Amino acid sequence: MLNQVVGRRRELELVRAALASGAHILLEGPPGTGKTTVLRQVAQSRHTPFVLVEGNAELTPARLIGSFDPALVLERGYRPENFTDGPLVAAMRDGGLLYVEELNRVPEETVNVLLTVMSEGEINVPRLGRIAADEKFRLVAAMNPYDSVGTSRLSMALYDRTCRISVGYQDAEHERRIVELAAEQAKQDLVAEAVELARATREHPELRFGASVRGAIDYARLVPELADVRAVCADDPQVGLDAALTALSGRVRVHESGRRSADDVIEEIFRQVRAARLARDAAGGKTARGMTSPPAAAAAGGQQQRPRPKSGRPEGKTVGRHELSRHARFSEISPEVGVLDEEAMSRALAADPAAFELLAAMTTATDERLRAAAIRLSSSIVLDRARAGPTSMRGSSRLRPVQGAQDGDLDLDATIEGIAAARAQARPVTLDDLTTMHWARPRTAFAVVVDRSGSMTGARLAAAATVAAACALRAPREHAVLSFAASAELIRPLVSDLAPAAVAERLLRLRGHGVTRLADALHAARGQLAHARARRQVVILLSDCRSTDDDDTVETARALPELIILAPAGDCEQAAHLAEQAGARWGAIEHPLDAALALDRLLAARDGAAG
Repeated sequence: MLNQVVGRRRELELVRAALASGAHILLEGPPGTGKTTVLRQVAQSRHTPFVLVEGNAELTPARLIGSFDPALVLERGYRPENFTDGPLVAAMRDGGLLYVEELNRVPEETVNVLLTVMSEGEINVPRLGRIAADEKFRLVAAMNPYDSVGTSRLSMALYDRTCRISVGYQDAEHERRIVELAAEQAKQDLVAEAVELARATREHPELRFGASVRGAIDYARLVPELADVRAVCADDPQVGLDAALTALSGRVRVHESGRRSADDVIEEIFRQVRAARLARDAAGGKTARGMTSPPAAAAAGGQQQRPRPKSGRPEGKTVGRHELSRHARFSEISPEVGVLDEEAMSRALAADPAAFELLAAMTTATDERLRAAAIRLSSSIVLDRARAGPTSMRGSSRLRPVQGAQDGDLDLDATIEGIAAARAQARPVTLDDLTTMHWARPRTAFAVVVDRSGSMTGARLAAAATVAAACALRAPREHAVLSFAASAELIRPLVSDLAPAAVAERLLRLRGHGVTRLADALHAARGQLAHARARRQVVILLSDCRSTDDDDTVETARALPELIILAPAGDCEQAAHLAEQAGARWGAIEHPLDAALALDRLLAARDGAAG
């Protein structure tokens, strides 16, 4: 039974053991790693029903639990036989596995329903009563932790009620076996090339994330079909390239700092993989039928590869190893070209906040591999620290009932009551008798304003990146990020699909220079918040507040709906003075990684004062 799922023996064992122990499960992993396949296999082995629910913003509590049939209710009343079970209630009654995909896309109200069922083993449905879960009922949820668009942060209450199982990619051998099973007509060398292409996308420094094994399957299936359509050999280079672009380019995401398109990166990967395959074939005395080397193809009149610019080069001047070596710890952190020792970097950051200046400098290193490693590490550090702290400022919307609206999802129970009341009063049903559900406004919108003038250093910009990432995690729908010196620059508009990691990378790449025109930056932040739907609107200023111009900074600060200032601990006198004059709250940052916690304290201070 276990070996029917390729490369997932450990995960199958963990899932089966966790379910047998009575636990609910959270599966975390990228798409295409077999999470659903594992659950179907386990459900089959347990001889229990398998109920699949797609998690998205439209999965309301009513759709998950079920509802009364409006026509039958009007005719016969609220009877149990008139209730249509939703997937949750159906799984609870039958003792099945309820599998919720993409849990971090589900509205908070719906997640709270699941928390109740996991804690109490039962649910109370209005007008229906108590429904107890069969002892075999289990909830299994899945999520992709690397996706940030349209997702929200899960609460610790959910993690506390589940056993978390991490599901990563299989190794190359198991992925080849999966492709062989899915693309039965593909030859062995094509299967190997498909897997090699997909795995190479996951390691490329210009890609945020690469293709799953589904990309390899599509490539292996597409190549022979495309070759047949063109009446050429399946080993034709152009066939392979076009198939790779079609199967893989939509499954990868380029880093925001990258200067090439996904197609360009996929073409580079394909040519490297195909060249390596040719070299292996030549070394083994084999000749790939129908395949010619690039020079031969050019001589035959085929398409010649265009020269490509060097990849990933950041804007402006890059920094060489000689300049980086001026930092005392550089030789320990990067002992040779292309190497970044993350453990040594972590030790340096913990011991010396100035090490952030070195890390920030390495994000613009001339050494491409070192630069890519520094970008990944820096954004990972600030995102991990930004996840610390409470989630009370999360800006996810809530559903609320509205009477008389012409749009929204119909609230069946409330609408039936309105129609029944109209009939009892012998009057026609009007729009006011209908109740629909609408998304309420998010709680909080942020505008993060980062000083990039000459007084800012790498450590201070790291603090700014941490705060920006914290705001993205607490108010994913509405948060803007701006930087300023002589002028203000918009890094992330109020509503955007730009990932927190990409914003953090851009902030870490900033270099302090120029004058400080603070009033202009606050004006720009106010302009962003003018379009916010949230009830609470907060401007977060990260600066020493040493404005170099005589301007209307105080008046502008007073006009903001709410202002929080975070200043370096050793240079905070001007920030404290501005906060006092403008009626703002402020705090000093001792260590750049403490910035998110300092922000949470200041946000909570306002709530405490209001209470």
